[in-house]
Amino acid sequence: MTKTKIAIQPSFIIVKTNKIIRFIKVGGFLHLMALSGTVICVIAIQNSIEYFSLQDDFMAYLWILISVWAFTVPFFAEFDANGRYQNYKQIKDRLHNMGYDPRLIKPFMHSKCQRDAVIVAASDLNHKQKVKDLFYKNGYRWYHIFPDAFIKNPLILFKKDFWSKILFTKTYHLKNFYW
Repeated sequence: MTKTKIAIQPSFIIVKTNKIIRFIKVGGFLHLMALSGTVICVIAIQNSIEYFSLQDDFMAYLWILISVWAFTVPFFAEFDANGRYQNYKQIKDRLHNMGYDPRLIKPFMHSKCQRDAVIVAASDLNHKQKVKDLFYKNGYRWYHIFPDAFIKNPLILFKKDFWSKILFTKTYHLKNFYW
């Protein structure tokens, strides 16, 4: 919903509900990763307890290691989901102010999560098919999950700049919309 002087401001509950819905839509894949990490963590803890009761310390510690790894996955996934939600708000304002322009979309097309955020924003403004066509034209398909930067250089995971851009995206406040 657009912020205009004539329109009646929606209630707090409607605004929050729509923000939550958009957050879930934008980070659907990431929320699934977080849920998977939680399930793996619980299973790994159960397995480690079982192996400790069987006196098999090696396997018990191996499962503890897996559970520690799985415990971190939801945190990374949700931080990333929050970053993509900031991208969603940013591109939604830009599309509203300037209309559909491929130059606005291109900076956000290099990872699946960013493409998902752009698609949700474009769908809110009736540009979804144009954006999907642009992604298709540029060679992106549903199975292109990893960010382009990671494909080009897997060691980018060890750089501070990569993590600050991915996990600690600055909060963006919508200028034209309530959600």
